[in-house]
Amino acid sequence: MKVNKKYSYLLIPIGLVLFIQACTPQPKLQFQSTLKRDWKAPSTKNWENGAARTMDGHVVTRSESDLYYTIISYNRSGQKDGLWAKYHKNTHCGYEKRYQNGVLHGVSRECDVDTPYLNGKKEGTERRFRKNSYMLRSTPYRKGEKHGVEQIFSYTTGVLEKRITYDRGTQKKMEHYCKKKISLRTEMDGCRHGMEKAWYCGTGILERETPYNTCKRYGVEKVYNKQGNLIYAITYRNGLKEGEVKGYYPNGKIKYKVTYHADKVDEVGYVYDAKGKRERIDYDTIMKFADRLPVSVEYWRL
Repeated sequence: MKVNKKYSYLLIPIGLVLFIQACTPQPKLQFQSTLKRDWKAPSTKNWENGAARTMDGHVVTRSESDLYYTIISYNRSGQKDGLWAKYHKNTHCGYEKRYQNGVLHGVSRECDVDTPYLNGKKEGTERRFRKNSYMLRSTPYRKGEKHGVEQIFSYTTGVLEKRITYDRGTQKKMEHYCKKKISLRTEMDGCRHGMEKAWYCGTGILERETPYNTCKRYGVEKVYNKQGNLIYAITYRNGLKEGEVKGYYPNGKIKYKVTYHADKVDEVGYVYDAKGKRERIDYDTIMKFADRLPVSVEYWRL
């Protein structure tokens, strides 16, 4: 297939975008943390405390105290270069940091975290562990910013709790899990923006739909019972109740209706019986329950 030279320059940025998307970390959905790590400090060479030696073009110094071994390394220019480490003699824990020409470069390790660096910035997947046990969190980075899907597991059980999608440091989506099923999905653009959905734990049955616009509720929020029936709907604008709050019977018929303006309830509201007969809610009752809506309609009859 021939490509029109007039538009051939477009292929370069398009190809670059596709390449970046292909390289964006998208870890496989796993409901149980299985990756384990039992990191211990390696044995250190035994030379005189405080003495410096030249090794592979580096000046390496090893020092020792009652509790720690310490190793530092410089290049010929006096910059940090190579391994910088500190190990606890009793717990065999501590840290390892690797430098190149004065900046972090390579995998830095501590007792409970492995962090990859490239030219001083986090690059790759950082992993945090429960001490001497399974992974608790995996966080992808690109050029020092979170980019890709972060997975978070329970500290006590290792079960998946949350997945957060980032795009160059900005949160784009957050998902919570309960009993191996999604329980909450929030669309984001740094904060809530778009439709948020919640499900009853472990059932896959929709519990709530809440629309957001630039961090605030905007639109009609709907809530359902465990049988999937709509039980109430609230209209929001800029995070405030604006419009009708409606409650429903399981058969879908209206149960009550109250109107709001700028989060303040109007003086007029109605409640309906199962046959559709309407009864006005008196002023004292509607004022009493205004800040608690939606509530069960039975409270209004007390």
